[in-house]
Amino acid sequence: MNFLRLAIAPAVFAASLAFTACGDKTTPVIIEQSERINSELQTLVEENPQLLSEAKSSFAEDKIAIDVKIADSLFIVSQISEPLFNYFTACEIKNHMDKNLEITVNALSEKDMPIVVSLTDVYGDSHSYELTPAILRRMVKSPLTQLDYNEAREGLFAALAASEAQFIPANAKVKTVSTSFKGGFFAYNVEFENANAYKELTTANLKARALQVLEPRYAKLGTLRPVLFGMYKTLGLDGFHLVYSAGEKSPSLKTTVTLSHLH
Repeated sequence: MNFLRLAIAPAVFAASLAFTACGDKTTPVIIEQSERINSELQTLVEENPQLLSEAKSSFAEDKIAIDVKIADSLFIVSQISEPLFNYFTACEIKNHMDKNLEITVNALSEKDMPIVVSLTDVYGDSHSYELTPAILRRMVKSPLTQLDYNEAREGLFAALAASEAQFIPANAKVKTVSTSFKGGFFAYNVEFENANAYKELTTANLKARALQVLEPRYAKLGTLRPVLFGMYKTLGLDGFHLVYSAGEKSPSLKTTVTLSHLH
């Protein structure tokens, strides 16, 4: 979800046209950068139609407003916290630390103009995230560990935990489902009422069950999959565990799905 690159191009272009009449010295620079980014924007949308259905922008005196509609039903806007969104944007900025980025951020800073990104999911829910010039500069200059790292990781884990019910087998008698994180792996822990519910399963069977849930989650990301997984890596997430158990006295069954399994 390369929202900053996706959003900034047409908005900056609109802003540059508005400043032209005033003879603003920044206008030619903004126009040049907006043309370059707009071309990249079109390619990004064309390559990822299953993830992004629409992106548009408008310019007002006090902000650049960006509207992005997500096409993938597995992405729920209410689960994308502000620290997580900002951290993802920071990762993207650091992956594109070139002269063009510097020029663009400087132009926005000169006008003290925020970018307000509004995300809408397929369920009609929307949320807005404001990226002020100060925030953008902090993303450029500060290491990721100083960019709300812990809050972003908490937001990611909360979003992952929201899907825990998907790991409950059909017609199974389950006592609880919980999540945990240790050693780079986010675990979905399914506790059954009786170990007989899974005694005939093998590790391979369990991995197949895990993939039935995890693969669709990332299937529609297209060219943005390595971008998201890159963010996962910076937050210390290497993959997932699925664990079946029936209390402390019963044997458990565990499988591992690394991010490489989901490529």
